Amino acid sequence: MESHGEIAFGELQQVSVRSTSETAADMLRKAIISGALKPGERLIEQKLAAKMGIGQPTLREALKDLEYQGFVKKIPQRGTYVTKLGKEDCRKILEVRIILEALAISSAARNMNPRIETELEHLVSEMRSVTASGDLAKFHDLDVKFHRQIWDVAGNEYLTKALEATSFQLFAFALLDLGPDLIKQRRLAVEQHKGILEGLRTHDSVKARLAFVGHTVKYWNELYPVDLSQEQLVASSSTR
Repeated sequence: MESHGEIAFGELQQVSVRSTSETAADMLRKAIISGALKPGERLIEQKLAAKMGIGQPTLREALKDLEYQGFVKKIPQRGTYVTKLGKEDCRKILEVRIILEALAISSAARNMNPRIETELEHLVSEMRSVTASGDLAKFHDLDVKFHRQIWDVAGNEYLTKALEATSFQLFAFALLDLGPDLIKQRRLAVEQHKGILEGLRTHDSVKARLAFVGHTVKYWNELYPVDLSQEQLVASSSTR
């Protein structure tokens, strides 16, 4: 009985540690979104851990989560910084991301069914409903869920890993590089996702891919002029 109790206690400790790390990551993410922590700002682990009342190992786990989500960037021998992308960084990442996601869109279009369409439509509807609320964190979560759902439907776990590696910094960039008209930005994002969904609903790989590239290039060029060439990206993504 004592052995069983020790095992159960050990499991509860693991859950507690994981919960603390996730809570710390969420608090830091909110601080970044609110502007309390600025893009490019160095995060001093000792000071942050002391201020948040947690140990440095727990903080490091939280920072790993944030790095994976694209909110912070760890530079060897220098430290961890809040993500700050320039327009040229954004353009380069987009060139890779659009080509990779076009492959996912092609496969997802063939695998679409009424249930998936309804789920994606619900996510777009939720994005629209929070556009005017100023809840940036929720909008970001819905945006990520929409794209992840498409990647899952594509059914290629290696493609999903590649997209996660290239896309999350852009999601964070779009969230943090806020212009003067936040509501306009969010409305443009909703229209972009609506256009992507309409393409997927054709169940036609070529039409879905063209819709994705067209709406995505339009969104990024209108919001953050990054000089993306739609014609070049369509040609590059038309290998399947």
